[in-house]
Amino acid sequence: MNFGPKIREIRIKKGLSQKETYSGIISKSYAIEFEKGKHSISANFLIHVLERLNMDMDEFLFIYMDYRLSPYSSYIYRLSSYSNTHNVDSLHQLYRELSEKNTEIYRVRAAETRCRIRVIEQFKMTGIWDTTCILKEDQAFIQEYLVRIETWTLQEIQLFGNTIEFLDFHAHFPLFKNLSKSLSLYMNYDRGREIFCVMLINLISQAIKHQFLDYAEVLIQQLKLLSSDYKEFFHAAIARYFDSILLIKRGDHEQGYAEAEKLLLFFRELNQQSLADELAVHIKKVSL
Repeated sequence: MNFGPKIREIRIKKGLSQKETYSGIISKSYAIEFEKGKHSISANFLIHVLERLNMDMDEFLFIYMDYRLSPYSSYIYRLSSYSNTHNVDSLHQLYRELSEKNTEIYRVRAAETRCRIRVIEQFKMTGIWDTTCILKEDQAFIQEYLVRIETWTLQEIQLFGNTIEFLDFHAHFPLFKNLSKSLSLYMNYDRGREIFCVMLINLISQAIKHQFLDYAEVLIQQLKLLSSDYKEFFHAAIARYFDSILLIKRGDHEQGYAEAEKLLLFFRELNQQSLADELAVHIKKVSL
């Protein structure tokens, strides 16, 4: 990709000269050719240029794509939006689009989407969130893909987080060990923290479901550490909800139920009905 013409467009709109933008980074003659699209610059130089423009790489790439999400970001946005609202028709459309692209990563995404479709359809029919209805071939394909990747970056971590409930529970431990090495590397990166928070929420849910309460408690503490900033208050609220479920599991029913119901009401008041319904499954299982 040659970013020069777009950099020039942004520079002019911001009222900056070439000297202000490129001085000490690249020469004047090279900058002229770069903005014409005839030269490229290294990622390191591009970051320095973007600093002069008061812009980070994520925003620049979004503008470069004409304010459109990347294919992966679009996929995650659609999958999350449709899943959170239980929009099965749109999930089926997404699945059809993914199935048309015959590459491994698109097959992984199609398997993830089909898992989500089957669970939501089952939930709508029975009122029970039951992941045993997914196809074994989808579970195996996702799991084998994650096991094969030696070093995970955020997309693998996000895939693991989004599909934890579909995988064999005992496969979580080596997979989580693999990704936990990356946690400290992403602590100061907002997007990374968000992905880790969601992953921990889903992992805690499965740990409680399978009665690994001490493991769940450790994960809740990790979630709280990642949710200390006001931007993660929603994740912090979910961490408190899991605390209340642990209280119930360990015998303090009165306080546990009171805290859990208060937080479920909070989520519903924020128009997060689907999330509240999914979290309420933990109370129903404790009550059985």
